[in-house]
Amino acid sequence: MPDPRLEAALACADTFYDQMFRTWPGAVTERRATYTLSYSGDVRLTGANHLWPHTPDALTAEALHTAERFFAPYNAAWSVIYTDTYMPHTADFLADQGYTARWSSPLMVLDTPPHRPPINPAVRVVRAATPRHIEHVRQVMTEAFATNSSINHRVARPEHLPAEDVVHYLVYSGDEPAACATLSLCDGMGGVWNVGTRYRFRRRRCATTIMLALLDDLRARGIPASMLMASSAGYPLYEQLGYRPVGITCYMGPPFYAPRRDF
Repeated sequence: MPDPRLEAALACADTFYDQMFRTWPGAVTERRATYTLSYSGDVRLTGANHLWPHTPDALTAEALHTAERFFAPYNAAWSVIYTDTYMPHTADFLADQGYTARWSSPLMVLDTPPHRPPINPAVRVVRAATPRHIEHVRQVMTEAFATNSSINHRVARPEHLPAEDVVHYLVYSGDEPAACATLSLCDGMGGVWNVGTRYRFRRRRCATTIMLALLDDLRARGIPASMLMASSAGYPLYEQLGYRPVGITCYMGPPFYAPRRDF
């Protein structure tokens, strides 16, 4: 039986893509009855260029042909995104069509008060409020995730500063930005994204500190649930905080594109 929070978590992830990538100048989005096609404006962003299903039966041969025609004029690398517990037969269907795995991430949900492992009292958490803070978020992302400016400028934007539905967080060690995270608000849930720490600040509980600050803010807003897609490095922390897995979100590339991860 799928987790009762699964559909809300998927809707929250869809909202994140709307906020960060589908609204970027040059992006092209086509919304169908059961899925969304999204081109980010950058041919390399294989996760942001995608077919996103909205119903368990959205992926058909016709939908894949429509997606192939949609992306062809841009010569863009792209992915089909699905979650195994929501669409349990999709992996075999896509493999039969010649699609290959790019990467996958555990989809996790927290809807209880978080457990509270020790934090780092020597650092401070700041909610991004200035263009300089946005630059620091981009700086941390570059070092923590090896992402390029095309991704960083879409995810961390000055226009997010007055927004109510996107909040960027930073951990500072002295005057240096050490870690970052992004909170994307959706209907009754918060999406946690881009939790990363610069190399020389790792193993100092920066991620724990920023996560608890973010989750406390979320609950203060009256939103008791959050979701995230966990990396292998981050999974133990999220589990320690009380997150539970509700599925595996998979990215599969169409035939003739070698698997790669740009986002």
